Amino acid sequence: MKFSRGDVLLVDGVEYVVLGSVTYRNTADGNCWDEYRMQKTEGASEVWLSIDDVFSEYSVTHVVGERCPSLRGYHIVDHGHEVVIAASGSVDVVPGDQADFNEYEDDTEEKIISEELWSDGAEYSAGHYLDPEDIFLSRHDKAALGKAEALTRRRAYLITALALLVFCIPLLAVIFEFFSSLFYSPQTISHYLSRQSKTAAPRYSYVTSVTGEAKQKADVYSAGSAYSIDYIAEDIITAIEGETEYVQKDDETGEGEEGSVAILTKKEYCLVYPSEDNNEVLVQVSKRKFTYTTDESPYRSNRHARRYYRRFYYSTGYSSDSSSYRKYSSPYSSFDDTSISYSDSNSLNTYSGTVRQDSINARRSDGGGLSNGK
Repeated sequence: MKFSRGDVLLVDGVEYVVLGSVTYRNTADGNCWDEYRMQKTEGASEVWLSIDDVFSEYSVTHVVGERCPSLRGYHIVDHGHEVVIAASGSVDVVPGDQADFNEYEDDTEEKIISEELWSDGAEYSAGHYLDPEDIFLSRHDKAALGKAEALTRRRAYLITALALLVFCIPLLAVIFEFFSSLFYSPQTISHYLSRQSKTAAPRYSYVTSVTGEAKQKADVYSAGSAYSIDYIAEDIITAIEGETEYVQKDDETGEGEEGSVAILTKKEYCLVYPSEDNNEVLVQVSKRKFTYTTDESPYRSNRHARRYYRRFYYSTGYSSDSSSYRKYSSPYSSFDDTSISYSDSNSLNTYSGTVRQDSINARRSDGGGLSNGK
């Protein structure tokens, strides 16, 4: 079931014109679905129509804001990580944009609430499920489309004028943020893990913090036992849009042991590793200054993870950090273990490069309007 910009649909007996569309992919199972931004042909109300022909799931929702509505009587039925793979018309996402999502339904299994956690904030929508026969293509109407888009523009101009009138001083902060955004910087690993751990269906849970020298600390999160170390590493790489300096997996572990993955960015050092009892995957992240100044093993790590943590940092980050933090003493100045052999062609580094290029391409793309996803 596919529709185009300018199509007039009869949904639940109400006539809407399609303003734009977004196609999403769930990174967990690879499933794709379409969402259509629509406006009433008579009036200004906007809704989003979701079409998932793979699982035969159809719904209509409207945006309720950036604060979560009451979930009393609702239960979670789906969660995951969505990536925009196509966008057209009046929407404000571009291919490459991504968010964590959670879907809830009430006890009647008819009403739904959706939660999308984007890099710039959360968005919540509410609505209900549809049957396929509730969705009917009426006609393709350029006049209806033009009328709807004109109304959308007028509403946008009015909102802008009111914002300028009422929020003159805060507008300066918005302008500053706009120009700051020109010097783009993706989120850090620490920020991603902290934010994700506070969602309704967290993939990571905060465990503890390790105190180091020079007023530094490392945060430790548990990823449980449902996902492999490689999966967690790729999830983190995706979250920081591939902005790694070095990333590689330890391939020198014993038989039956899963190797740790070390990720070094411009500012952080992260280790994804098995716990000492091998019952869960742990993630430790800190500023590079923590690693440079502190001789602490990763929290509840086994022998292989402890050794790789030190060897990887010494081989990739210590030399440059010794210039940045030269006023501090470092336990690595007397490091006596072997260095690692780093390969630019290792699979995780290749994956990181692909994610980084996709992110660059997405930022160069154009977009506009409003979207249910952002």
